[in-house]
Parts: sequence; structure tokens; C-alpha cells
Amino acid sequence: MGAENVDDRLLLERAACPNEWKVLPNGRLGLPVQCKKRCVYLSTDGKTRLCEHGETASAISQYASGSRVRPVDSACKCTNVDGLTTGRFKKPPQNWPGAPLYYDVLVARGAEEAILPGGRRARRLPHISGACPVFMLPCGNMRCRHGNSESTLRSIKKLSTSRRPCDCALGGQSWRKGRFQTIVTQRAF
Repeated sequence: MGAENVDDRLLLERAACPNEWKVLPNGRLGLPVQCKKRCVYLSTDGKTRLCEHGETASAISQYASGSRVRPVDSACKCTNVDGLTTGRFKKPPQNWPGAPLYYDVLVARGAEEAILPGGRRARRLPHISGACPVFMLPCGNMRCRHGNSESTLRSIKKLSTSRRPCDCALGGQSWRKGRFQTIVTQRAF
């Protein structure tokens, strides 16, 4: 058995374990991989490499060239893509399991647990900024601390202040934005 097969097998074993994954500052899940140049994480697709803040080489290059505006709340100040372009044209290892459920990673990483209205257990998302903490239910749906979804909060924002069921406020960016899904989707980021 070649070294590449052993490495792939170990990577597949690690990828199947929620405790191996980390929630990166921009909300993406990342699996740490070997790199001598910097901290590098493998994305949920099994091939894209991310910096320690969760950004791709493409995004960092666009920020550095000025062709894309870096979000104000971005933790990423990276200016080079060292270690992020290795294997960019490779396919994920055969039998790539994908990432575990985001909620399972939150549980494995000890994210704050809360009981939302209706007795629903949820885990707090660690990197959502804004006035309102965001919690994820085991099914992957996200709620404010009062149990309201993002669409409900957008709807009640229009109500008079005396009729609002909660005072939670949304930031300028969607809670979802594709980053909290571990299924293969068209990326919006």
C-alpha cells in the first residue's frame, strides 16, 4: 500500500469524526491538514483548502488585488495564498464522507447548549456577530434565543415595537449564506 493510500485512509478516518473538524472564524467547517507554511484546513468538499480564518485562495487573492471588498467583520487579514493552492485540481479522496453534520461538530467542540422555547435543544454558533446570538437545532435550522427563525425576524422587523415577540436583531448578512451547510451546494461565498 503506497504512502498516498495510507494518507488518504487516515484523512478519511479523520473526516468521519466530528471532533476532528473545527468551526473557523467565518463559519465554515475545516479539517486541519499538514502544511509547513501555515495553518491550513480542508473544506467540506474534500479538496478546497482554507486559511485559518476559513477563506479560500481565490478570495484572498481577490481581496489582495482589490477586485473584491473584504467584509468589514472579516477576521481574515491574509495577504498570500501559501499552502492553499496545493492540490487545487485534485479530486477528493475516493469514498470521501464529506463533513459530519454541522450540529455534530458543535456538540463535539463543546459549543454552548441552550434550551429554546418549546423545549428544543440547540447549540450556539460561535462566530456569528451581531446583537443576537444564533443557535442551531439538531436538524440544522437556526434560531434566535427566543426560537424565531431568520425569516420570522425579518417579518417581525416590520411590526410596531409593541407587537414584536422578541428584540433580536439581524446583522446585514444572512445567517445561512451557504457556510453552515455541509452538503454539496452551489457556493454563495
